[in-house]
Amino acid sequence: MNKVYESAFKSTLKKATQLIKNKSRITNLLVDASKKITLNKSSLLNIKDDLLILIKLISSWVKGDYKNISNTTIATVIATILYFVNPIDIIPDFTPLIGYTDDATILLYVLSKLSDELEEFKKWNKLN
Repeated sequence: MNKVYESAFKSTLKKATQLIKNKSRITNLLVDASKKITLNKSSLLNIKDDLLILIKLISSWVKGDYKNISNTTIATVIATILYFVNPIDIIPDFTPLIGYTDDATILLYVLSKLSDELEEFKKWNKLN
């Protein structure tokens, strides 16, 4: 990930770290993210399923159902969702053809960074 993306994500990660303590705001964020996915399905074909897994992970954590996860991972996933929900980021979402490129870049970075933990969650999710 280049320095521009790193800087933008670090800023969002700080916000996410503060948000961890406010589960009602996190729930609202998940609702906003779900709505944005629904409204932009055709633009999000390649990243939609991955975003939905992240939303499911945080939702399960908020409910207290899934506990096998660190606060660092929670903050990272929340930051990814925050970045996705924000329409004015490095490349504004309404920019034709490339509006979600930066969102996809951040998402792919996080997915690779957290791949083991996400696989654990997917296994847990299938059992519950």
